[in-house]
This record gives sequence, structure tokens and C-alpha cells, in this order.
Amino acid sequence: MPGKHKTVSRVVQILEFVVASPDEATLANIADALAAPRSSVHGFVKGLEAEGYLVETTGGRYVFGLGAHTLLASQSTSLVELVAPTMRKIRDAIGETVTLAVLAGTDLTYVHSEPSPERIAYNPEMYTRRPLWPTSCGKVFLAHPDNEGLIDQTIIQLGLNRSELDSELDSVRRLGYGKNVGETVAAVTAVALGLTIGANLAAAISIGGPHARVADRLETIISETRNIMLADKLTPL
Repeated sequence: MPGKHKTVSRVVQILEFVVASPDEATLANIADALAAPRSSVHGFVKGLEAEGYLVETTGGRYVFGLGAHTLLASQSTSLVELVAPTMRKIRDAIGETVTLAVLAGTDLTYVHSEPSPERIAYNPEMYTRRPLWPTSCGKVFLAHPDNEGLIDQTIIQLGLNRSELDSELDSVRRLGYGKNVGETVAAVTAVALGLTIGANLAAAISIGGPHARVADRLETIISETRNIMLADKLTPL
């Protein structure tokens, strides 16, 4: 697992903050979010503006510039475009919120969600970094054989007990899915399957909702999700 580069991490943090809060991305907001002096953030922001990745609007607020949009638009067959139709089928069949997660360094971020039609439902926040543990998607990423280094970093980052984590991940590998029963949000249960593209684990898809509606249906939810993915020629892990 490559080590983080301080400058690259700072640039990424700025861009992630701007995309997550376009109405409040002033220089002061960005500096506060990064817990950094405005003077040090100012140079990064102006550099990104010069390259066309940020644009300063009225009131000193920053939004994505043409450079960022051009780069993003070039991915015409993006992961979300590929997976969203299948996610909607899963949502319609199961009735709960379906969310797509990808790795972001040693964290994960949710990049797309198909909300449940139920009045009371789980609606995760998009485009925000969160620790892999104990999310259902994070457990899928951590259980993958290529991510042993990620396990070590997560243990250090969160101060976890190695034997407890190993026991849970062994269960994920054995069952073929990750689960989170009220560990992140009380009274919410979620299960997740990995999505492979080629030989690589590209993302994880979670199905989550109130414990009362989901907890007793885990095996059925996983079975239906697998069947829908396979029918759409997506490979679940």
C-alpha cells in the first residue's frame, strides 16, 4: 500500500470538500475543514484555480472549474453509469436503499445511491470519506486478499483489536458478504457484496434499511442481489 504524499493529499482534500459543499466552499470554509491556516490553503486553491480545476464565484465561493468537469466527462463509461441500472433493479426488488461505495485511499466514499421508496429509510451521505470499519462495504474491501496492507493501516488508524477484526473478516470471506448490524447507525442494518471488473474488486454495493425490515432477510437480500447482478452480467464477489 503506497504511503500518502502530503501535497497530493492536501489537493485531494480541497477538491473533495468543494464537491461535497459547493454552496459553502469559501477559502475560510476550506481552511476550517482541513484544520489548516488560510495562508497555506490559499496557495493550493489559487493553483487549482489557475489550472481550471476551481473557479471563484460571487462572494468568494469556489466551485469546480472546466478542467475538472472535462476530466470527469471523459469517463463516458463510468462505474456509476455501468452499475446504476442494476442498483435500481435491486432497490425495486428489495425495497431498501442501495448504495455504491469505492475505495478512497484508506477510506471509502459513497458515490451513488438509489433511495428506498419507504417513508422511513436509510439515506447515507454521498462523497464523504469515512473509515472502512465497521461499514458493510468496508468489510468487503478489507476481506479481499489483495488488501492485507489496508487491514494493518485500518487497525492502526482506528485502534482496533486484530483478533476481533480477523474473526469478522473470516466470516465475510466464508459467507461472501459483509454486514453491519447497528454498528455505524443505531437500528440500521446493511449488507454488502463486492463488484469485480476483470480480476479487480472495483466497488461494493450495499443494501441498508431499518433493522426491523432488514435483519431477518439477510440471506434473501443477498441471494436476490446476486441473481440480479448476474442477470445484468455484473460479477459479484
